[in-house]
Amino acid sequence: MSVKKIFVVLITIVACVVIGAFVLNILMPNATTTLVDSVEDQIWKATGLSFDFNANGEGGSNENTYAGNIASTDDDVTGGVEGFEAAGG
Repeated sequence: MSVKKIFVVLITIVACVVIGAFVLNILMPNATTTLVDSVEDQIWKATGLSFDFNANGEGGSNENTYAGNIASTDDDVTGGVEGFEAAGG
């Protein structure tokens, strides 16, 4: 195996380790916290019971809406589901 191939393999391994550390240390905890917080809010909206599964001091509440962006211009939303609304409304 030539020296060039050895360095290519080493650089690839280092890059994979750096990307893996980024994913495990930054993205996963944030995604997990957001997911658990949204589940707590959904339980509160469905039952009225407030749970704090991840012990961050924020149990389920009615303060978060998790409203997404709608790309179309059709803002005709019907029904009364709490927590869902059209973009800009």
